[in-house]
Amino acid sequence: MSEPDDALVAKLAPYRANPGVKAALLISHDGFLVAADAETGINAEAVAAQVAGIIDVGRRLAAELGEPATRYISMELETLNVVLAPFGDELMLALIGDPTTIALTYALRDAPR
Repeated sequence: MSEPDDALVAKLAPYRANPGVKAALLISHDGFLVAADAETGINAEAVAAQVAGIIDVGRRLAAELGEPATRYISMELETLNVVLAPFGDELMLALIGDPTTIALTYALRDAPR
């Protein structure tokens, strides 16, 4: 990784420090992985590619409802939760974690960006 990538990975550390957070990813709006801090077994690049579709659906839904943009998207899966949130103007933060923890919500509120 280059130095800018290392700096972005360092910004993900506070999110991963929350109990239950298995991955923190920075993803471009077109689905490219920019930085990742994830447990083994999470394919960060594949997740990033799928997030692009979710971001697009959120953007279209917001437009349909007359809203300027989608801010946060949350999904509850069987064994994981996924939260997507803006990270600056160009990136999305994806947090993946245990559904039994509220750390995902607090991680978004408490960690610096």
